[in-house]
Amino acid sequence: MGRLFPLLVFPLPPGDTRMQHSRRRSELKAFLRARRGALAPEAVGLPRGVRRLTPGLRREEVAALAGVGITWYTWLEQGRAINVSAAALARIAQALRLDATDEAYLFHLAGLPHAEPAARRIVLPCSLQGLLDLYQAPAFVIDPVFEVLAYNAMADRLYRFGDFHGRFARNHLWNAFMNPARRRLYAPCFEPGMLNLLGMFRMSHAAHPDDPRFDALIEALAEASPDFVELWERHAVAPLRAWDAHFCHPEFGEVRVHSNRFPLRDGQADGAVAFFFVPADAATAESFARMAARLRGEGEAAPA
Repeated sequence: MGRLFPLLVFPLPPGDTRMQHSRRRSELKAFLRARRGALAPEAVGLPRGVRRLTPGLRREEVAALAGVGITWYTWLEQGRAINVSAAALARIAQALRLDATDEAYLFHLAGLPHAEPAARRIVLPCSLQGLLDLYQAPAFVIDPVFEVLAYNAMADRLYRFGDFHGRFARNHLWNAFMNPARRRLYAPCFEPGMLNLLGMFRMSHAAHPDDPRFDALIEALAEASPDFVELWERHAVAPLRAWDAHFCHPEFGEVRVHSNRFPLRDGQADGAVAFFFVPADAATAESFARMAARLRGEGEAAPA
């Protein structure tokens, strides 16, 4: 008879029954094998060769990428009784190219603590709102995941930031796909405009891989919007540069603008982007001037 190994791979987490622990162990084995099988060797810079029997990585390749022994990794994947450190498990997650959600799940299955990455809080300079208010055209600021942080009255009149409600009510990307009024605003050039927006969003995601809000927003949009799925799967990327936009608004009318985007480099504001719209034709300039005068009149008529 071969050597018998204990059934418990890791110490029993507080509150777990042995049955729950057994299920967790079985899921760990299946999870590791599935992720290994789904990762093509070309994705990690390895040649496929002619004798590879499976499309994914071999165990010895994962072990080498993670800097662990092949026997140790094999026993981990088989559910044997071994000591597993958080550092070793993190290297396994990196070798398998797991995203933040998958890595947290791997740690959960292993019964090891894993702190959720916290989103860094953006703090805008106090003077920025004054700059937005002085600007006589729509201007606003978003954070890396496209949450709207600040805006002037012209931008609020164009976008109606407070009219949409729900979990992602202040998110510029969510509104672009899920807010009917915003869809009508973008109607003249919806697809190219959304590809540009998604391209910037994808670049921002790459620059902030530890912010869990990206995955939450992407998953929610993928479930709610077929248009998002179709455009997101094109994998467009776009640099942070000026973009010519065309809007149709019930008050502004047909407007064409140069959308200028400026990354903020001010300590705690790093990662935020300011948008300043510049009229692209005389009709838009006249429309903005009329709206600015109307907003001044409404402000003067408001009770003190």
